[in-house]
Amino acid sequence: MFNGPYKFLFPGLLAVYSFINIKVLDGDRLYQADLPLDKLFYIIFILCYAVWFVNAFIEKYNTNIKIKIQPLLLQFGFSIIGVFFISLSSIIITEAALGEPFSYSFQNLLLTSGFAFRINLFLNCINAILYFSKRYKEKAVEAEKLHSLNVEAQLVSLNSQINPHFFFNNLSTLSSLIHEDPKLADEYLQKLSTIYRHILSTRDKELIPLKEELAFLDNYISLLSIRFQKSLKFSKNISSECKDLLLPPSVLQLLVENVVKHNYFTEKEPLTVTITSDCEQIKIHNKKQKKDVVEYSSGIGLQNISERYSFLDKKIVIIDEKEYFQISLPLIHEDSNSRRRATYAE
Repeated sequence: MFNGPYKFLFPGLLAVYSFINIKVLDGDRLYQADLPLDKLFYIIFILCYAVWFVNAFIEKYNTNIKIKIQPLLLQFGFSIIGVFFISLSSIIITEAALGEPFSYSFQNLLLTSGFAFRINLFLNCINAILYFSKRYKEKAVEAEKLHSLNVEAQLVSLNSQINPHFFFNNLSTLSSLIHEDPKLADEYLQKLSTIYRHILSTRDKELIPLKEELAFLDNYISLLSIRFQKSLKFSKNISSECKDLLLPPSVLQLLVENVVKHNYFTEKEPLTVTITSDCEQIKIHNKKQKKDVVEYSSGIGLQNISERYSFLDKKIVIIDEKEYFQISLPLIHEDSNSRRRATYAE
């Protein structure tokens, strides 16, 4: 504070205030005598600036002191010593320059010291308030940066869970096709590589447009069609007006994969997965045809989706009824996503 941009203005304003305060209250006269106003003002003015610049000198060199003591305590401790010498010097100088009633006496020293120490205490209190206010803001900024980095790290971690989960699920199918139908296996491999390139290109993205996610889902459905032929069907009803809205990448693929994992389906008993949207949310609905024996599931798919939406301050809605299963995912509008990013940036 003492070496800041107002180092010449603030002590002057403080001197004016102190002068007016002494004259109005008429209870704290220096030198216990009626003093000429001009001389009184000069003394107060010089004392305020002297106290200020002693503190400025201490503050400037305080950082060079290699002692593990709070810098504010060092500042105040050294300033007390400095202010005492200012008070003593003031009495000696005023006696030589002005004479009576400014002559040196113990009483005048006490009065001058009392005034100077009050000014010093006031300035150091203001300095402490500014110091802790600055530190608080710095800590708040650091905490926000740490929070943002933590969210980003968790998001990357969650996105990375998709890749092995998706990739290794399809290797066994590809292995079977290589022996049964090499041509179909090649087609399967091409589609699989296209899908995996999409996953790699979106793994660092928080959100992607719905139309991009639907294109990715179409490729994944093509893989499923190769594997399950007519036993698995899809019905999509999504308005073109919704396709520029946003959602986390690969969430629809994870939900469809979840349906395949937990339900049986044959050509005689096909399973239909319905995907609809009202531009506020997108719903994935399927009739329950639960497998008698379900392969081990870690639950990472739904948990992954839920946690990624929690980073967006959104929640997914899961309806698990006896006859059907449905999940609703909020669609993110560009303006709300921009506001959220601006909040983190601040």
